[in-house]
Amino acid sequence: MRDAQPSWGLIHEEARELMTTVKGIGFDLFGTLVLQERFSFQQCLDRLYHSLRTNGFLLEQERFVEVYRQVNRRFMDQATADGRETHNCFWVAGALQALEYAVTPEDLRVQQAVDAYFEPFITCCQLIPGAREMLANVAGRYRIALLSNFTHPPAVEHILARVGIGQFFDEILISGQLGVRKPHPSVFAELTRRLKLTPGEIVFVGDELQTDIIGAQKAGLRTVWMTYRQRLERPSPLEQFLGVAEPKPEIRPDFIVANWSEFLAILG
Repeated sequence: MRDAQPSWGLIHEEARELMTTVKGIGFDLFGTLVLQERFSFQQCLDRLYHSLRTNGFLLEQERFVEVYRQVNRRFMDQATADGRETHNCFWVAGALQALEYAVTPEDLRVQQAVDAYFEPFITCCQLIPGAREMLANVAGRYRIALLSNFTHPPAVEHILARVGIGQFFDEILISGQLGVRKPHPSVFAELTRRLKLTPGEIVFVGDELQTDIIGAQKAGLRTVWMTYRQRLERPSPLEQFLGVAEPKPEIRPDFIVANWSEFLAILG
Protein backbone atom coordinates (compact mmCIF):
# COMPACT_ATOMS: atom_id res chain seq x y z
CA MET A 1 0.00 0.00 0.00
CA ARG A 2 1.91 3.02 -1.22
CA ASP A 3 -0.07 5.61 0.70
CA ALA A 4 -0.04 3.51 3.91
CA GLN A 5 -3.83 3.59 4.16
CA PRO A 6 -5.35 0.53 5.84
CA SER A 7 -8.22 0.03 3.38
CA TRP A 8 -7.53 -3.19 1.47
CA GLY A 9 -10.03 -2.55 -1.30
CA LEU A 10 -8.15 0.49 -2.59
CA ILE A 11 -4.97 -1.38 -3.52
CA HIS A 12 -6.10 -4.52 -5.28
CA GLU A 13 -4.80 -3.73 -8.77
CA GLU A 14 -1.63 -2.05 -7.52
CA ALA A 15 -0.91 -4.99 -5.25
CA ARG A 16 -1.29 -7.51 -8.05
CA GLU A 17 1.16 -5.60 -10.25
CA LEU A 18 3.73 -4.99 -7.50
CA MET A 19 3.79 -8.60 -6.32
CA THR A 20 4.19 -10.28 -9.69
CA THR A 21 8.00 -10.39 -9.32
CA VAL A 22 7.97 -11.80 -5.77
CA LYS A 23 9.46 -15.28 -5.46
CA GLY A 24 10.23 -15.40 -1.74
CA ILE A 25 8.62 -14.38 1.54
CA GLY A 26 10.32 -13.65 4.84
CA PHE A 27 8.30 -13.68 8.05
CA ASP A 28 8.98 -12.25 11.46
CA LEU A 29 7.78 -14.57 14.26
CA PHE A 30 6.68 -12.82 17.46
CA GLY A 31 3.76 -10.47 17.00
CA THR A 32 3.48 -11.53 13.36
CA LEU A 33 2.81 -15.28 13.36
CA VAL A 34 2.43 -15.93 17.09
CA LEU A 35 1.26 -14.03 20.16
CA GLN A 36 1.72 -14.72 23.86
CA GLU A 37 -1.58 -15.55 25.58
CA ARG A 38 -2.15 -15.19 29.35
CA PHE A 39 1.47 -14.31 29.89
CA SER A 40 3.68 -11.85 31.74
CA PHE A 41 7.45 -11.65 31.88
CA GLN A 42 7.21 -11.89 35.65
CA GLN A 43 6.51 -15.59 35.12
CA CYS A 44 9.86 -15.93 33.35
CA LEU A 45 11.68 -13.95 36.02
CA ASP A 46 10.17 -16.15 38.76
CA ARG A 47 11.35 -19.31 36.98
CA LEU A 48 14.80 -17.78 36.49
CA TYR A 49 15.12 -16.81 40.13
CA HIS A 50 13.91 -20.13 41.52
CA SER A 51 16.25 -22.08 39.23
CA LEU A 52 19.21 -20.09 40.51
CA ARG A 53 18.11 -20.52 44.13
CA THR A 54 17.72 -24.27 43.59
CA ASN A 55 21.27 -24.39 42.24
CA GLY A 56 22.72 -22.74 45.33
CA PHE A 57 22.72 -18.99 44.66
CA LEU A 58 21.51 -17.29 47.84
CA LEU A 59 19.72 -14.40 46.19
CA GLU A 60 17.10 -11.95 47.40
CA GLN A 61 14.51 -11.96 44.63
CA GLU A 62 13.67 -8.28 44.40
CA ARG A 63 17.33 -7.24 44.37
CA PHE A 64 18.28 -9.90 41.82
CA VAL A 65 15.46 -8.93 39.45
CA GLU A 66 16.43 -5.25 39.73
CA VAL A 67 20.07 -5.99 38.83
CA TYR A 68 19.08 -8.43 36.09
CA ARG A 69 16.88 -5.80 34.45
CA GLN A 70 19.73 -3.29 34.57
CA VAL A 71 22.13 -5.73 32.92
CA ASN A 72 19.50 -6.76 30.39
CA ARG A 73 18.82 -3.14 29.48
CA ARG A 74 22.54 -2.47 29.01
CA PHE A 75 22.92 -5.39 26.60
CA MET A 76 19.78 -4.38 24.70
CA ASP A 77 20.98 -0.78 24.40
CA GLN A 78 24.22 -2.13 22.95
CA ALA A 79 22.34 -4.34 20.52
CA THR A 80 20.18 -1.42 19.42
CA ALA A 81 23.26 0.72 18.86
CA ASP A 82 25.42 -1.70 16.88
CA GLY A 83 23.16 -4.61 15.95
CA ARG A 84 25.22 -7.24 17.76
CA GLU A 85 23.16 -9.95 19.42
CA THR A 86 23.99 -11.43 22.80
CA HIS A 87 22.66 -14.45 24.67
CA ASN A 88 20.64 -14.57 27.87
CA CYS A 89 23.47 -16.47 29.54
CA PHE A 90 25.49 -13.25 29.44
CA TRP A 91 22.62 -11.36 31.05
CA VAL A 92 22.23 -13.86 33.88
CA ALA A 93 25.97 -14.19 34.46
CA GLY A 94 26.34 -10.41 34.37
CA ALA A 95 23.68 -9.98 37.05
CA LEU A 96 25.28 -12.64 39.23
CA GLN A 97 28.71 -11.06 38.77
CA ALA A 98 27.27 -7.70 39.82
CA LEU A 99 26.05 -9.45 42.97
CA GLU A 100 29.61 -10.77 43.58
CA TYR A 101 29.24 -14.34 42.32
CA ALA A 102 32.20 -15.60 40.30
CA VAL A 103 30.39 -17.24 37.39
CA THR A 104 30.72 -17.29 33.61
CA PRO A 105 28.04 -17.51 30.92
CA GLU A 106 29.17 -21.09 30.28
CA ASP A 107 28.32 -22.18 33.85
CA LEU A 108 25.81 -25.07 33.66
CA ARG A 109 23.72 -23.45 36.40
CA VAL A 110 23.38 -20.31 34.31
CA GLN A 111 22.36 -22.30 31.24
CA GLN A 112 19.77 -24.23 33.24
CA ALA A 113 18.37 -20.96 34.57
CA VAL A 114 17.99 -19.61 31.03
CA ASP A 115 16.10 -22.72 29.97
CA ALA A 116 13.82 -22.33 32.98
CA TYR A 117 13.31 -18.65 32.16
CA PHE A 118 11.90 -19.44 28.73
CA GLU A 119 9.52 -22.24 29.75
CA PRO A 120 6.50 -19.96 30.39
CA PHE A 121 7.21 -17.99 27.22
CA ILE A 122 7.24 -21.13 25.10
CA THR A 123 4.05 -22.61 26.53
CA CYS A 124 2.02 -19.40 26.13
CA CYS A 125 2.72 -18.90 22.41
CA GLN A 126 -0.33 -19.30 20.18
CA LEU A 127 -0.69 -18.87 16.43
CA ILE A 128 -2.42 -15.77 15.16
CA PRO A 129 -5.68 -16.93 13.51
CA GLY A 130 -5.18 -18.12 9.95
CA ALA A 131 -1.38 -18.30 10.17
CA ARG A 132 -1.06 -22.05 9.61
CA GLU A 133 -3.51 -22.02 6.71
CA MET A 134 -1.70 -19.08 5.14
CA LEU A 135 1.69 -20.81 5.40
CA ALA A 136 0.27 -24.01 3.91
CA ASN A 137 -1.06 -21.91 1.03
CA VAL A 138 2.23 -20.18 0.18
CA ALA A 139 4.59 -23.10 0.87
CA GLY A 140 5.76 -24.58 -2.41
CA ARG A 141 4.63 -21.50 -4.37
CA TYR A 142 7.36 -19.29 -2.85
CA ARG A 143 10.65 -19.71 -1.07
CA ILE A 144 9.73 -19.19 2.60
CA ALA A 145 11.96 -18.05 5.46
CA LEU A 146 11.55 -17.19 9.11
CA LEU A 147 13.70 -14.30 10.39
CA SER A 148 13.37 -13.68 14.12
CA ASN A 149 15.11 -11.45 16.64
CA PHE A 150 15.54 -13.87 19.52
CA THR A 151 18.48 -14.40 21.83
CA HIS A 152 17.87 -18.09 22.68
CA PRO A 153 17.46 -20.16 19.49
CA PRO A 154 16.33 -23.40 21.23
CA ALA A 155 13.23 -21.58 22.47
CA VAL A 156 12.26 -20.70 18.89
CA GLU A 157 12.71 -24.32 17.84
CA HIS A 158 10.42 -25.47 20.66
CA ILE A 159 7.81 -22.85 19.78
CA LEU A 160 7.76 -23.81 16.10
CA ALA A 161 7.34 -27.48 17.00
CA ARG A 162 4.64 -26.69 19.55
CA VAL A 163 2.47 -24.60 17.20
CA GLY A 164 3.21 -26.89 14.25
CA ILE A 165 4.60 -24.56 11.57
CA GLY A 166 8.31 -25.34 11.39
CA GLN A 167 7.88 -27.59 8.36
CA PHE A 168 6.71 -24.71 6.17
CA PHE A 169 10.02 -22.82 6.19
CA ASP A 170 12.80 -23.41 3.71
CA GLU A 171 15.15 -21.37 5.89
CA ILE A 172 15.08 -20.37 9.58
CA LEU A 173 17.27 -17.47 10.69
CA ILE A 174 17.48 -16.50 14.37
CA SER A 175 19.51 -13.54 15.59
CA GLY A 176 20.95 -15.60 18.44
CA GLN A 177 22.63 -17.82 15.84
CA LEU A 178 23.52 -15.07 13.39
CA GLY A 179 25.16 -12.85 16.01
CA VAL A 180 23.33 -9.77 14.70
CA ARG A 181 19.71 -8.70 14.85
CA LYS A 182 17.21 -6.77 12.75
CA PRO A 183 17.31 -4.07 11.44
CA HIS A 184 21.05 -4.57 10.78
CA PRO A 185 21.57 -4.82 7.00
CA SER A 186 23.67 -7.99 7.26
CA VAL A 187 20.63 -9.86 8.62
CA PHE A 188 18.58 -9.12 5.52
CA ALA A 189 21.59 -9.78 3.30
CA GLU A 190 21.82 -13.25 4.86
CA LEU A 191 18.09 -13.76 4.29
CA THR A 192 18.55 -12.89 0.62
CA ARG A 193 21.55 -15.22 0.34
CA ARG A 194 19.75 -18.13 2.00
CA LEU A 195 16.69 -17.78 -0.23
CA LYS A 196 18.94 -17.50 -3.32
CA LEU A 197 16.93 -14.52 -4.58
CA THR A 198 17.50 -10.85 -5.23
CA PRO A 199 16.14 -8.32 -2.69
CA GLY A 200 13.50 -7.18 -5.17
CA GLU A 201 12.16 -10.74 -5.39
CA ILE A 202 11.46 -10.96 -1.63
CA VAL A 203 8.66 -9.49 0.46
CA PHE A 204 9.19 -9.28 4.22
CA VAL A 205 6.25 -9.43 6.64
CA GLY A 206 6.54 -8.10 10.18
CA ASP A 207 4.75 -6.25 12.94
CA GLU A 208 7.39 -3.75 14.06
CA LEU A 209 8.09 -0.70 11.95
CA GLN A 210 11.67 -0.07 13.08
CA THR A 211 13.13 -3.57 13.03
CA ASP A 212 11.00 -5.25 10.37
CA ILE A 213 9.79 -2.64 7.91
CA ILE A 214 12.59 -0.05 7.90
CA GLY A 215 15.28 -2.73 8.03
CA ALA A 216 13.80 -4.64 5.10
CA GLN A 217 13.17 -1.51 3.03
CA LYS A 218 16.76 -0.32 3.46
CA ALA A 219 17.88 -3.73 2.20
CA GLY A 220 15.72 -3.36 -0.91
CA LEU A 221 12.96 -5.81 0.03
CA ARG A 222 9.25 -5.18 -0.42
CA THR A 223 7.41 -4.90 2.89
CA VAL A 224 4.09 -5.85 4.47
CA TRP A 225 3.20 -4.42 7.87
CA MET A 226 1.06 -6.93 9.80
CA THR A 227 -1.07 -4.95 12.29
CA TYR A 228 -3.06 -7.75 13.96
CA ARG A 229 -1.16 -7.28 17.26
CA GLN A 230 -1.57 -3.51 17.24
CA ARG A 231 -5.29 -3.79 16.61
CA LEU A 232 -5.54 -5.91 19.75
CA GLU A 233 -3.56 -3.17 21.54
CA ARG A 234 -0.88 -5.68 22.55
CA PRO A 235 2.60 -4.37 23.36
CA SER A 236 5.63 -5.92 21.71
CA PRO A 237 7.59 -8.32 23.97
CA LEU A 238 10.44 -5.84 24.47
CA GLU A 239 8.03 -3.05 25.27
CA GLN A 240 6.32 -5.27 27.82
CA PHE A 241 9.57 -6.36 29.47
CA LEU A 242 11.77 -3.26 29.25
CA GLY A 243 9.06 -0.63 29.41
CA VAL A 244 10.32 1.01 26.22
CA ALA A 245 7.62 2.17 23.83
CA GLU A 246 7.85 1.04 20.23
CA PRO A 247 9.20 3.83 18.01
CA LYS A 248 6.68 5.06 15.47
CA PRO A 249 8.84 6.42 12.67
CA GLU A 250 7.47 8.01 9.54
CA ILE A 251 7.54 5.06 7.21
CA ARG A 252 5.36 3.77 4.39
CA PRO A 253 5.23 0.01 4.07
CA ASP A 254 4.37 -1.28 0.61
CA PHE A 255 1.26 -2.87 2.12
CA ILE A 256 -0.63 -2.94 5.42
CA VAL A 257 -2.72 -5.97 6.39
CA ALA A 258 -4.71 -6.76 9.51
CA ASN A 259 -5.11 -10.50 8.94
CA TRP A 260 -3.78 -13.34 6.78
CA SER A 261 -6.71 -13.31 4.37
CA GLU A 262 -5.72 -9.81 3.32
CA PHE A 263 -2.14 -10.97 2.85
CA LEU A 264 -3.17 -13.85 0.63
CA ALA A 265 -5.28 -11.48 -1.42
CA ILE A 266 -2.20 -9.32 -2.05
CA LEU A 267 -0.38 -12.37 -3.38
CA GLY A 268 -3.31 -13.12 -5.66
